[in-house]
Amino acid sequence: MSAARKLAPPSEPDGVPGTTPAALYETHLKLVWRNLRRFGVADELLEDATQDVFVTVHRRWESFDPRSSSVETWLFGIMIRVAHYHRRTLRRRLARLVPWFRGDALHEISSGLDGPAEIVAKRQAARLLDRILDELSDPQREILVLVDVEQITVPEASAILGINLNTAYTRLRAARLGFQKAVNRLHAARRRREREGDDE
Repeated sequence: MSAARKLAPPSEPDGVPGTTPAALYETHLKLVWRNLRRFGVADELLEDATQDVFVTVHRRWESFDPRSSSVETWLFGIMIRVAHYHRRTLRRRLARLVPWFRGDALHEISSGLDGPAEIVAKRQAARLLDRILDELSDPQREILVLVDVEQITVPEASAILGINLNTAYTRLRAARLGFQKAVNRLHAARRRREREGDDE
C-alpha cells in the first residue's frame, strides 16, 4: 500500500485544537471508567465497556461538532448508550464466560499523590456510592450521576439522555429522594449492627 493510501488517524474537529481520540483516552479514562460503573455496568465488564466507549469515540470522531456540545457532554452520551448495551445484553452472559475477570486494577486508580489512608477512604466512599446507586432505577441513577456527581447542568443532562427538561427535573427529584432513602436505610442498618454488638 502506498503512503498516499494509508489510513490516516482521525483529524481534529474544528474548534478542538490539540484534541484527538488518543489524547481523549489519556485525559478521560478515569472519568469513563468510574461513570460506567456508576451507570450500572458490572465490575467484570468494565474493561470491555470502557474499550467500547473509546472505539466509538474513534469511529465517530469526525462527526463530533464542538459547536453543539462540549467533548465531555458528547462523551457522556456515548457512555450512556454503552452502559445500556452492557446492562441489557452482555452482563449475565459475559459474567458466566469470564467469572475470574475483575477490573480492580483500573477501578481503583488513584492520583498517585494520596497517602494510604486517603486512598482507602476514597475507595470506601466510591464503593458506598456504587452500592447506593445500585438501589436506584437506571433512569434515576443516570440523571443523578450526571447532575449531582459530575456537576453537569440539568439542561445538558436532559440533552445527553434525550429527555425533555421537565422530565429531567422530575426524574432528578425522584432520584434524590431515592438516594436519601437508600442512605437512611444504610444508616439504620449500621445502627442496628452497632446495638447488636453492644449487647454481646
